[in-house]
Amino acid sequence: MAVTPVLACHRTTDASTGGVTAWRLTDDSDGLHTEIVGSCQLGDASWATPLYNVVAVVCEGDNTVRIVHPGRQFQVVGTVELKGQGPCHGAIDPTGRLMAIADYASGQVEFVDLADLTRPRIRHVLDLGKDCTFPGPVANRQEGPHAHQVTWLDRAHLAVTDLGADQVCFLRWSEAGPEVIGSLVTPAGMGPRHLTLTEDGRKQILTVAGELSGTIGTWSRPTGHDMWAREWRFVAETASSRWSKAAFREDPHSQAPAQPSSIVFSRDGQHFVANRMVGSIGVLEGRFGRLELVDEFDTTGANPRDITVTTQNGTRVWAALPDEGHIAVHRLCDQTGEWQVETTIEQPGVMRVLVGPTIG
Repeated sequence: MAVTPVLACHRTTDASTGGVTAWRLTDDSDGLHTEIVGSCQLGDASWATPLYNVVAVVCEGDNTVRIVHPGRQFQVVGTVELKGQGPCHGAIDPTGRLMAIADYASGQVEFVDLADLTRPRIRHVLDLGKDCTFPGPVANRQEGPHAHQVTWLDRAHLAVTDLGADQVCFLRWSEAGPEVIGSLVTPAGMGPRHLTLTEDGRKQILTVAGELSGTIGTWSRPTGHDMWAREWRFVAETASSRWSKAAFREDPHSQAPAQPSSIVFSRDGQHFVANRMVGSIGVLEGRFGRLELVDEFDTTGANPRDITVTTQNGTRVWAALPDEGHIAVHRLCDQTGEWQVETTIEQPGVMRVLVGPTIG
């Protein structure tokens, strides 16, 4: 019998109040069974990330970060009110003592001190958009800076995707605060949302999902040093879906039919992309950043928000579908090579899925 812990954060809907819920997914001779382990009402929870035996939850509705101890009796052990607006993503640095938050609405990056989990506090707030021209090609989405994801590159450096400014900002953190040390400019109207950093041979590869263009762009640079803002070379740009606009560069003022949200790199060297508006998961692969769309399968709703990929006992894609109110678990069949929906887990407004976190 295999038991898989699953945790998800979810926004408030007509059906339920948002927060965090955990399940135990059991696979035995009778099939798959889902049991709720515990839950906690927090409001519009847009992102969650594990830290030791707790989960840091970003709540978009009331602009807070809450530290939650999960289990059968969920407990909020710490709360901090953010200064920015519309927090949508957060990441904890390799030391576990500092969390960076992307504020989409206000175009800021906030840094939260987690040294005392019962009393998290704001250390610094960095405004993006300086020296940028607004609005961008997609005026209704690029009227100002929109930080969408923060990614720690090492203990002192992080990358921030700015959908509004068509750039990836590189920051350096010190006790004096964050400093912008450079940026990577993406094609106009791309709208970078999420990214991954991987290595291939002696190259570091930055793979960026363009929400507004419906494309995946890649950049490479040599490995071996930490000058993160330098030497990036554009490699290629490819569609995230067969439904992406074929001539997306002919009219940069319009959005592509497919709008990539989450992008994940798996252990077997593939990138999985959630495509909103067209309800699919795109699979891309290739060496040194030269990616191609090699597969695509339908999910169970039009707007997958976030995906998690696991490879234990077969490759699975866990898709959060807030509009449909469930998590769809897709499994690659070894015999047919086709993707199948293995099960769904009901949760209205689900935004982010964690598989295998500590749940108390």
